[in-house]
Amino acid sequence: MNIELIILVRNVGCRVVILCVLLIMPAKCVLNMMEMNNSKEDVHSRCLISTQPEHSDKDIKNFEIANSKCLITKSINLDQAIEIVGFGNFHYYILFICGSLFAAVSISVTSVSFIIPSAQCDFQMTSVHKGILNGASMIGMFFGCFITGYMADSKGRKYTLIVCMMIDGIFNIISSVSQIYPILIFCKLMSGFGVSGVTVFYSYLGEFVSTKNREKFLCWMELFWTFGVILLPCIAWLVIPQTFRIEYGFFLFRSWNLFVIICALPSIIFSCLLAKLPESPKFLLAKGKHDETIDCLKFVYRWNNKTNDNFPVTSLTLPDYIYEQSNSFFNGLYNSILELFTSKFKVVAIMTCVIQFCCTASFYMMVLWFPELMNRFRWYETLYSGPKNMTNMCEIVSLFKIEPEEIDLKCNDEINQSVYENILIIGIACIPTSIIVPLLVNKFGIKLFLVLSFFGSGLSSACLYFITSSFENIVLSSVFEALSSLGIGLVFCISVELFPTEYRGVAVSIGSMFGKVGAVIGNIIVGVFIDAHCMVPILVSCSFLIIAGLLVLTLPRTGRTAIQ
Repeated sequence: MNIELIILVRNVGCRVVILCVLLIMPAKCVLNMMEMNNSKEDVHSRCLISTQPEHSDKDIKNFEIANSKCLITKSINLDQAIEIVGFGNFHYYILFICGSLFAAVSISVTSVSFIIPSAQCDFQMTSVHKGILNGASMIGMFFGCFITGYMADSKGRKYTLIVCMMIDGIFNIISSVSQIYPILIFCKLMSGFGVSGVTVFYSYLGEFVSTKNREKFLCWMELFWTFGVILLPCIAWLVIPQTFRIEYGFFLFRSWNLFVIICALPSIIFSCLLAKLPESPKFLLAKGKHDETIDCLKFVYRWNNKTNDNFPVTSLTLPDYIYEQSNSFFNGLYNSILELFTSKFKVVAIMTCVIQFCCTASFYMMVLWFPELMNRFRWYETLYSGPKNMTNMCEIVSLFKIEPEEIDLKCNDEINQSVYENILIIGIACIPTSIIVPLLVNKFGIKLFLVLSFFGSGLSSACLYFITSSFENIVLSSVFEALSSLGIGLVFCISVELFPTEYRGVAVSIGSMFGKVGAVIGNIIVGVFIDAHCMVPILVSCSFLIIAGLLVLTLPRTGRTAIQ
């Protein structure tokens, strides 16, 4: 019995050994063959993943995505493909290009605040004329936002951005040589039409990034706006104080004209660089352009990974809704807006429009008038220095009032050097919030920072009535601009998160359009009331920001928490 058992064990052991050898040898041969062909074949062509009947589709998809170096033959959705693409050098470069254009928009929009005091004598401008000039860009942006959103959803994000920024740059150059006030207004209208494309930046950038990184990535755009705010007074400080005059008959060219030309160049230069970048992959897929979407992802994948390897995804799941362009532009625009406000997103769309109206009106009411107010403060302190003459801002502003019949007698187009310094200080004061928010937005959520920015800027706006010196003016102006500017940027970020691809361009642009309506109304209010009833613009600005903060609390959640 023992002998038979020993013989049986030996036979089984031999069979196990033989079986192991038979199993190991082919595997070893396969590994050797793979190593021999490694220099000849692309690794992706050897990792073809086949679906096994005993595994679920979910398990297969998770395995394919986790092993992104292998060729994925099964269709996956675009968000998963973007995660495989990863985050790298391409995203930093596209952020730099779009951020630089965003800074160019900042310079273009706020440059009028330096043009007004330096060109007021050339165009014989009263406070009402200045208010109209401030509002001209906003009116242009109003009509531009109405159109660019549809263009972004029908023609493409990149195409719309290039056209808009070129319009801004070209008409700013034309405005630099304008000799008649109406022509200057028209050029500012067209420039405003161009910079209305600012709303498309957030859609374009956000559609290259995975959902978990999108809010943080988009929040960095605010830092570029701040760079524009800092760079503008530096350019103005170097150029506007120059005293040269070029006169030839009716034509007059002074330092402020050169300043406008310099401010126009970034829009043209960086829009040319943007032309080298691909179109948004989400837009391409929403239009049903599957192969072009794959090519776009391949381009980004190779740039990020610094490799010529093939992109492992070969097939994408098409969206349920393919966005098709209407034969008629205006008919398509009408249908696009109608679809948005009859969809399940209509309530959110209305709320974001009201928020944009309130925060943008308040921001431009104050910011575009800061150099003017600082100039008046410095004028008062120069003539009436001393503690006995201290009074509030509205009294100081009213003393500087210029009647139309007195323009030739009292006109002074010199900007005090301290104004440049103060605007530069205000810009630098925006840097901390521009850096802190992107670092913390994923942890605390975008809504918290929106509420804090609106309530904080509203309080600082109300306190402007009580200031009695230039120093207090600088402090409150810095707080106001840092928080209100941040709030406007975050509204664009949250709008990109709230709306799907097919509605995103129109929704963000319609909201921005309402914002520009608010900006126009706000500048008219300031122009009409600033001399005689200074308290009115302050109360309106504060009220708008408080309303915007309350409405933000009612918006749906966004980000990873909401997704989970």
